[in-house]
Amino acid sequence: MQTKSSARNGFTLIELLVVIAIIALLAAILLPVFATAREKARQASCASNMKQMGIATIAYTQDYDECFYMHRYNYAPANVNPFYNEAGSLVSGDATSRVFWISLLQPYVKSNNVFICPSNAGAWTGWNTNGVLCGGSLDNTVCGCGGVGYGGQNSYGHNDTFMSPTKSYTGGAGPVVSNANIARPASTILVVDASYYGAGPDFTNASGIGSTAGIADNSAIDPATGVSGDLEWANAQGPQYVNYWSNIGNATYSWNAGNVDPNAVKDIQTRHNGLINCQFVDGHVKTLQYNKIVANMCYWATDVAFPHPNCD
Repeated sequence: MQTKSSARNGFTLIELLVVIAIIALLAAILLPVFATAREKARQASCASNMKQMGIATIAYTQDYDECFYMHRYNYAPANVNPFYNEAGSLVSGDATSRVFWISLLQPYVKSNNVFICPSNAGAWTGWNTNGVLCGGSLDNTVCGCGGVGYGGQNSYGHNDTFMSPTKSYTGGAGPVVSNANIARPASTILVVDASYYGAGPDFTNASGIGSTAGIADNSAIDPATGVSGDLEWANAQGPQYVNYWSNIGNATYSWNAGNVDPNAVKDIQTRHNGLINCQFVDGHVKTLQYNKIVANMCYWATDVAFPHPNCD
């Protein structure tokens, strides 16, 4: 009598290998898509943070005679810094007398999380949570800071050189920047995605992103010297400011006046896949390609010291 053959209850080796190959192929196709979608969501969350900062800035200027906040001021009473007064505050030493732009906006936004971008999750606001002393000292004799909490570190950088200059063109006291000083409020950057509380444009084309001639075409020229007035303006603030472009995105130049990290251009692009959220003086937020803002002086410069006839 003929019997039925037993049913097959498994895969052959070849079939198994084919299934594994298909899964690997699908993963290779889909994982980058998922990563891009996740970063896009983070970018949107980050832009929402900036929008709240823009609204807070408008409220701040209404309270202070249409004048914008400084990026930082020193030697303030400790009770002026809202982070110092928070429960559990670690701000100590010389850091208690330093007030940063996020400190000035915090009472208007009422949330520390507004200053943290999901793509820069290591950022801190108010104070560094590990409690390490800045420069290893309680005073400012080591590196100009001292104490715990110095830096106002967060995920965004303020346009220090133009929107909060520390010195005037001649080296004197810095002018107060008001709404009346901004000729192009809808196209002048106030805050950008950054790893340090200060950011700025590439004054010397150290990044190689834009040609030197292109930067000069978008800059004010000092008629007395023929040199870019914007470059002289930046150098009058301090030697570090010409390198603040390498704080944009996730690049980490910080404040040092030394050499820029050779990987800065690459690191800038790791924030939002090379897209940078920008909050402009009028409060609106726009996302731009990193190379559009790093090399274009017109997105940063005000006419406080010089007119910029080539900027729209």
